[in-house]
Amino acid sequence: MMRFRRLVVPAAALALVLALLAGCTTYTYPDGSRETVLGTPAQDETLTPEERQAQPIRYRVPGEIPE
Repeated sequence: MMRFRRLVVPAAALALVLALLAGCTTYTYPDGSRETVLGTPAQDETLTPEERQAQPIRYRVPGEIPE
C-alpha cells in the first residue's frame, strides 16, 4: 500500500504538468524573442479535416485580432 502511494503522487504531478503544457502556444517574434501563452489558436470548426489539413500555416501576433 505504501509503495502504491509513493508512485501515485509523482505520477499525478507529472500528469498535471503535462496537461497544463498541452494547452500552451509559443509565439516567436522576428527578433528571436519568445512568449508562451495558455490556449491554442482558434480553428474554423466548419471545415472538414481534409480542408483544415490543406490550409497553409498561419502565424498570429499576440494582441492583434486575426482577419
